[in-house]
Amino acid sequence: MLRFGPAGIPASGRTHEEGLQLVNALGLGALEVEFVHGVRMGFEEAARIGRLARKLDILLSAHAPYYINLNSKDEAIVEKSVKRIVDTMRMAGALGARTVVVHAGYYSGMDPARATQVMVRRVRECRDAADAAGCREVMLGLETMGRRASWGTVEEIMEVAGHVDRVVPVLDFSHVHARCNGCLTTAEAFRELLDRLAGPGTRSLHCHFSGIEFGRAGERRHLEVVSASPDFSLLAPVLLERDADITIICESPLLEQDALLMKKMTENATKADGRRQ
Repeated sequence: MLRFGPAGIPASGRTHEEGLQLVNALGLGALEVEFVHGVRMGFEEAARIGRLARKLDILLSAHAPYYINLNSKDEAIVEKSVKRIVDTMRMAGALGARTVVVHAGYYSGMDPARATQVMVRRVRECRDAADAAGCREVMLGLETMGRRASWGTVEEIMEVAGHVDRVVPVLDFSHVHARCNGCLTTAEAFRELLDRLAGPGTRSLHCHFSGIEFGRAGERRHLEVVSASPDFSLLAPVLLERDADITIICESPLLEQDALLMKKMTENATKADGRRQ
């Protein structure tokens, strides 16, 4: 099953409850709760939002704060980073959210292989602390990153996920596109990327999509989906090939409008495939 939804409350909403109602009215099926500037929500509010999401059949996820660097050489920063991740996972548990999305950190002067070794240890610390806090059902999702100074290539994330239980990749197509200098230009490129992250046994995958502007250092800023950088029309038929539950969270400046656009593009790809058959 494919679900589409916005990263945060739709522009025309003020609260998460209003946002969920708007998402439902548009025929979308997902919403990512944004804690990017801090976990500022009470458990009772989270439980209330979660109940409404389940009633409307909207799949929730949550995004941890941006102020995280598990590869920092400053132990105080690492400690605060672990706490922010665990706090988000606890709130995700109250929301009934399946996945917490994390920007894990930077290389901090380390070579990539060494940084990944450190990341394995520190992500395991996060996972263990979250389990001790009762969050075993919440997946810790490591997002592919768009700036070359950031730790988080596909290979690095898969390495950590292979060593730590209940850690999963979060595939941000625009970030990968920016980091590889615009390499996602064909359906086959999207297909190969998905095959690297999600083999035949993969049952679910959490993703982000938007247009993106990039330069030598990678990501600069997110763009509308119509920018076709990367081109969602190439990805849509590839998504339909997958026997998995896939959630696509829109991070473009247009949020719910572009989430709906991607849903419609996928529906059009389904119709086109039916005509070919």
